[in-house]
Amino acid sequence: MRKAEIENCVEHHNSSSCIIPLVEEAQHVNREGSEKALKIYEKLLADYPGDFQNRWLYNLAHMTLGSYPEAVPPQYRLNPSVFDSDIQYPRFIDVAMGAGVAVNDISGSCIVDDFNGDGFLDIIASSYGLDDQIRFFVNTGNGKFTDKTIESGLKGIVSGLNLLQADYDNDGDLDFLVLRGAWLGNAGKHPNSLLRNNGDGSFTDVTRSSGIYSLNPTQTACWGDINNDGFLDLFIGNESSPNSTHASELFINQGNGTFIEASRQYGLDIKLFVKGSTLGDIDNDGDLDLYISNILGANRLYENLGAESNWQFRDISSMSGTEFPQFSFPCWFWDVNNDGLLDLYVNAFDIRDFTSASAKVAADYMGQPVDTEFSRLYLNQGNKRFFDATVDYGLNKVLYTMGCNYEDINNDGFLDFYASTGTPDFRAVFPNRMFLNNRGDGFLDVTTATGTGHIQKGHGVGFGDLDNDGDQDMYVVLGGSYSGDNFMNALFENPGNSKNKWISLNLTGTKANRSAIGTRIEVLIEDLDGNRSTIHRTVKSGASFGCNSLRQEIGLGNCKQIVGCTIRWQGSGTVQEFSSLPLNAFCIITESDDNIEILKLNSFKF
Repeated sequence: MRKAEIENCVEHHNSSSCIIPLVEEAQHVNREGSEKALKIYEKLLADYPGDFQNRWLYNLAHMTLGSYPEAVPPQYRLNPSVFDSDIQYPRFIDVAMGAGVAVNDISGSCIVDDFNGDGFLDIIASSYGLDDQIRFFVNTGNGKFTDKTIESGLKGIVSGLNLLQADYDNDGDLDFLVLRGAWLGNAGKHPNSLLRNNGDGSFTDVTRSSGIYSLNPTQTACWGDINNDGFLDLFIGNESSPNSTHASELFINQGNGTFIEASRQYGLDIKLFVKGSTLGDIDNDGDLDLYISNILGANRLYENLGAESNWQFRDISSMSGTEFPQFSFPCWFWDVNNDGLLDLYVNAFDIRDFTSASAKVAADYMGQPVDTEFSRLYLNQGNKRFFDATVDYGLNKVLYTMGCNYEDINNDGFLDFYASTGTPDFRAVFPNRMFLNNRGDGFLDVTTATGTGHIQKGHGVGFGDLDNDGDQDMYVVLGGSYSGDNFMNALFENPGNSKNKWISLNLTGTKANRSAIGTRIEVLIEDLDGNRSTIHRTVKSGASFGCNSLRQEIGLGNCKQIVGCTIRWQGSGTVQEFSSLPLNAFCIITESDDNIEILKLNSFKF
């Protein structure tokens, strides 16, 4: 089957390739691979008729040949209804090939953001292979991207499973971090790379001069102003295992382009197999708290005790009720129900199922009981405790999430999310999943309806309004961790929602960090029926595997007018109040400046 995928989905790639259920355009031209696979699966099913993994792959092989479901024997057939979405939704279209960003590599990450300050969001993409080049694609503003990797000075910056952007030196240009060595234990003693944006289209490697050089396996980090001094600090979650100890690191920004490692000084002596990390103010006290996911045991939540305690962190994991899942991967803080309190989502990645993941996914699709860990949605109760709302919100799904991110895809004011899924095993062939927030009351699976159910292994995800039309498009890095399990990255164009309004806010800190990371936004709106409600957002790049734009693209639903907007700048404590913000507009807000700059940005079609 993998041979068939390479000969068809790669060599004859189109916008429908590998998106299930497969439409006619996605069916294989070269039929030999799938036809041979069918014969093997038929023999396997004859001997093991109850094997869900063989049954699942057998049905997929028929899909590639256009013979599903009719030619699948009834005893092995998956009912087509198992792929139905919970509701109908306009379809996203993969435009990566035409836009020039369909990188054909293995697993990696991406950043969607404006690195040259021209108002158009660019893309940086990485790949896990030791020789795989980091790619920098500049948005030309006409539906195409130009590869500026060589001109930008990034030639020779290779590998990296994850990326993360921030203006660490407060000079007005976005810099970025490359994380390396994940999963490799003591063989993963690879240095990370900090690339400083020079403001002229080029980057300089400042890893050593900045003081963050170290040799530890990692793929997760988060930027945030830990001590509220107006400069972004950096937490790096390293991977420790029984045979390999690599303490996590906390680099404190000195305000002069350098950092000092101070994890123990801040109470963060962490030696765990860290796979995800996220910063957020869970108790609205003005300082950032830290959550880390641990793939070999209980997860940890650390409360920042603030200036009175010299910014010490205290472990409140057990009290908070957020220790599960015990096999976890990416995570994020978000306000899922717009109540002003940061909630938490922790994705499960049960490593016990590396070779049987397709079987567990198939059983879940068919409504059969599954023995594996589920991801967890924790709702913030406002007292440093969280309630497990996974089942209540309809998220007790088998996902095996590797990469992911969240955004408001339909501009209704509530955050949705996309889970990029898989395991390293070649038999782990199942769809990435899109979930729509049902206005804070639960989630609806819209994978098939949106056309985003890609069955190639998914990794870094970045949302952003790449065509400046007011909705969030999505870039997804595809491909597994083994050589030969490569695939083209996807750029899914959002079909839009003309009924719902939006506003895009680009925040610039002056006393707070220049990127405004951690700053909280409250938008008070009045809808067409005269009802008022508040939409809450926090400036950050989203989840812990893949990066959204830091430009806050806020859906407003059927908004008649914005009644007010409150900005709470993280670190400085500055609070600003605005009224009469325009609808469907791109705005720049600068800390302590009451004037709002409205940008005239051209939109375009892919």
